[in-house]
Amino acid sequence: MHIEFLLEEPSAEAALNILLPKLLPSDTTWNCYPHRGKTDLFQRLPGRLKTYARQFPHQPELRVVILMDADTDCRRRKAELEQVVAEAGLLTKTTAAGQPFRIITHLAVQELEAWFLGDRAAIQAAYPRVRPQHFSGLPHDPDTIADTWETLWRVLQQGKYYPTGKAKVEWAETIAPHLEPERNTSASFQYFCQGLAQL
Repeated sequence: MHIEFLLEEPSAEAALNILLPKLLPSDTTWNCYPHRGKTDLFQRLPGRLKTYARQFPHQPELRVVILMDADTDCRRRKAELEQVVAEAGLLTKTTAAGQPFRIITHLAVQELEAWFLGDRAAIQAAYPRVRPQHFSGLPHDPDTIADTWETLWRVLQQGKYYPTGKAKVEWAETIAPHLEPERNTSASFQYFCQGLAQL
């Protein structure tokens, strides 16, 4: 199987290139295609999907995963993604209703950084000055945090990291090697893992 990941931003590529060997069979190959935000991904998506529609009949092992942040409106964002795929005449896991599917649309709720906050031990392993008390007041389910990257940044700042600016790609590269999927409390991360297993 070969999977093409269409991603909202470079930090997702950095995280997935580290995480995917833990989540996929060893004979699975993949490519990640990061975009410059949601607008860029949505603009390029129809053309990419038309290309995949032409490739699928000749490449039975090809699968596509579209991953972006939900931000504040998960249902609307998911519906938008599903509509773009449907307009290309393709089925997703959501719309297949028992038929074979080759595409998964998935949202990181609210943002990719929720996946990092879902494994506090990974953050502490990556940034040893971060202490358990720095997570005080945060919910067990990081998907319920509206300002996820800002929250992660505040946690890191309490550990005396990144005092003057965010570094989302660096966070992904530093935290992802320590993530353990089975202990992650982010529901959207667990759904992502389940979706990959169903490809």
